[in-house]
Amino acid sequence: MIQVLIFLSAILLVIIGIFLLKRNTLFLAFMHNDPTEENQQFLRQFGYFYLALAIIGLLVGVFDLKLFSLFYIFGLFAISAVFSFMLAKKIL
Repeated sequence: MIQVLIFLSAILLVIIGIFLLKRNTLFLAFMHNDPTEENQQFLRQFGYFYLALAIIGLLVGVFDLKLFSLFYIFGLFAISAVFSFMLAKKIL
């Protein structure tokens, strides 16, 4: 069961990562505090982080070890929290 959820999260991370890399103009409309190049770099950086987490998620899902699965979920939550906090800081 955990293996299926990890695969689903990896697929979702690929979609989010590609969205941040290719369609970042939707987010740039909300960010008004910093120069545009810095905001594009911010979104590009987290797009690559999410793609890397998706690749790691596929590996963790294939090997299906409980300890690696827990570390993966913790890392996913940590990166997502940092992204959410930094995006909120840039929007407000």
